[in-house]
Amino acid sequence: MDKEGGNVTRPPLLTDSNYDYWKSRMIAFLKSIDSRTWKAV
Repeated sequence: MDKEGGNVTRPPLLTDSNYDYWKSRMIAFLKSIDSRTWKAV
């Protein structure tokens, strides 16, 4: 479900060499959508 007027960018891309960086970026990405999103994961 999209928020009215919202703009969701693409999530960070996971490669074989950047897991730690990707993990922190993915957490931030999910929290930026809605603080409850991260709790659902």
